[in-house]
Amino acid sequence: MLRTSFYQMPKRAIPTMVPRAGTVAVRRSARLVAAAATENPDHSSVGDSTSQKTPEVQSGAIRRSKIARTTKPQVKKSRENAAEKEDESCKIQCTTKNVKVESISEAKDFRAKEVKTLRRTKSLKKFPSRDLEMKLWELGFRNVAGVDEAGRGPLAGPVVAAACIIPASATIPGVDDSKKLTEAQREELYAQIVATPGVAYAIHVVDAAKIDEINILQATLLAMSTCVKKLRKERGGEAPDYILIDGNRIPDELSKEEAQFVIKGDAECHVIAAASILAKVTRDRMMVDYDRRWPVYGFKAHKGYGTAAHIGALLNHGPCDIHRRSFAPLKGSNTLLR
Repeated sequence: MLRTSFYQMPKRAIPTMVPRAGTVAVRRSARLVAAAATENPDHSSVGDSTSQKTPEVQSGAIRRSKIARTTKPQVKKSRENAAEKEDESCKIQCTTKNVKVESISEAKDFRAKEVKTLRRTKSLKKFPSRDLEMKLWELGFRNVAGVDEAGRGPLAGPVVAAACIIPASATIPGVDDSKKLTEAQREELYAQIVATPGVAYAIHVVDAAKIDEINILQATLLAMSTCVKKLRKERGGEAPDYILIDGNRIPDELSKEEAQFVIKGDAECHVIAAASILAKVTRDRMMVDYDRRWPVYGFKAHKGYGTAAHIGALLNHGPCDIHRRSFAPLKGSNTLLR
């Protein structure tokens, strides 16, 4: 039986003998086919498909190296062009703002300062505005009052409300929600508000006993409506002709035609923020006076709020005359109400 030589086998039989399991085996078979084509020129066509791959790979590598050599200068050049454009934009920006610069570095420093100023402007604190007041002035209301309270949450002391009118001609910088200000800032602004020409205000206090009798909500509304009545009495019954009240409701004594509530008004409306300062400072001063009378509770430090020190003093000494018996933890506690 004649054995067929490897080189005498048909073309289609050769691929079936090339191992497919692994890259090493494929490369070894490719080398055998290439060697066979060299020794037997008649069968050189057998390795055509494989022998043609090597030049392609070489040419691809050469092509990639050429691309790499040509790309780096292009990237560098494009970066230089971008830098030149940036320098030109700096110059243009300085020119539009009428700023004289002698070098590119000065122009860049100028633009950096402009960006820094812009960022600082965006982060500036937002103060309550007079937008709502101006709308009411346009409708014909001249004396617009703001009303706010202080002391709804504490365990001791009164709830205080203030009504305030600031004329359109007056400007009191720094007025803000009293909760966002320090004690020193509130005292300073209080003095500025009451000393500003044309400003009218009234304050009313509802004590702890009345709070326990009618609950804190009704006591707050009572304080608000009463300070508005006081303000009208002081102004001869003519002012205010419209009232802006912080919160989500208005007292029953005031009609919807003459008043409206403003949710978070002490943070949005200038005149309400001023009223919040008047009410807060008045109440804090009262709590400092109470601290002199009952020093064991520390009213000067916590202003009657339910801090750990305050609760500890209640456990040790029980409540005093200005504590609210209708508030937890005093309400229903035999230990604290001894």
